[in-house]
Amino acid sequence: MRGRRALLAGLVALGALALAVAALRGPSGAAPAPAAALAERAVAAEVWIARSEPVRDTVRTVGTLAANEAIEVVPELSRRLVSIDVTEGSEVEAGQRLFKLDDADLRAQLAELEARRQLAARTEERQRELLRYEKKALSQQAYDEAVAQLAEVEAQIAALRVTLDKTEIRAPFEARVGLRRVSEGAWVTPETVLTTLQDTSRIKIDFTLPERYAGAVTVGQPFTFQVAGRGRDFEGRVIAVEPGIDAATRSVRVRGISDNPDGALVPGAFASVEVPLAEAGEGILVPAQALVPSATGHAVWVLEDGRAALREVEIGRRTRDAVEVVRGLAVGDAVLTTNLLRLRAGAPVEPIRPEGGPG
Repeated sequence: MRGRRALLAGLVALGALALAVAALRGPSGAAPAPAAALAERAVAAEVWIARSEPVRDTVRTVGTLAANEAIEVVPELSRRLVSIDVTEGSEVEAGQRLFKLDDADLRAQLAELEARRQLAARTEERQRELLRYEKKALSQQAYDEAVAQLAEVEAQIAALRVTLDKTEIRAPFEARVGLRRVSEGAWVTPETVLTTLQDTSRIKIDFTLPERYAGAVTVGQPFTFQVAGRGRDFEGRVIAVEPGIDAATRSVRVRGISDNPDGALVPGAFASVEVPLAEAGEGILVPAQALVPSATGHAVWVLEDGRAALREVEIGRRTRDAVEVVRGLAVGDAVLTTNLLRLRAGAPVEPIRPEGGPG
């Protein structure tokens, strides 16, 4: 009886030991994880070191690009087009001939007038000699009529030469030729557009600003703009400001200009314009993507002793990709700018690619 009880007690103790081992190994029978594996993993995030730098008031608007000079080439006369001396898309110099109109009848009239001028000149010369040596043989009136006849013929020749010049259509300025609208032999009139000319060595940028900025923009003021598909900023300067405000839109029209040596800017393109108005002193700027909404407005994640901390901030002016923080940050604070959705208060952070403030 005693032996049987001792055997039963041994079996119970062995079973308890087996249960304890199973509990330590886990439900899957795996060995217990090491302590380092149970520690919380750090979140990798980029860091922006806050620093004080100049802050400018800027206004952003949209505009349209225009050629420095642009015209539609039309003839001044109604005549047949006999020669096309320009290639579409080519560059032409100021004064270069583009088109030639038929002038055969005008040249015939000019030859007739030249003959009449020679006759009138000889007549005036003979009568002048007569008047000088034999005043009784010729009246002053007859000589005056000869002089007037010569002057009239010369005036007709001058007028005809002006008309002849109009048969040659020349470029008024250095420009690029557009698409040709007519063919050789066509009858053209002053309403016929032959082609277009555009000077794109410099590009004008027309944009509008709200009326409250009318007094803040001056001639010569620099600005920057972007054009879709170019991937870079362009610089320009203001060359004119409309003296009045548009009553319908309550805005003022501004025109700027920018050099275009490589032809990257095309007339008619849409532009995003940023005009710096005045420097407002020093401030702390952070990337716009670092801001997160909070119950009181805005907040940023900062790195404190290797861990994330959410800090309420008050923001001020905005630039294209940065925001001024007027309260809540100090120079030297490490602001987290990426992986914000994975952060929580007290989470360990692995800082990567620390950078300075914008500049």
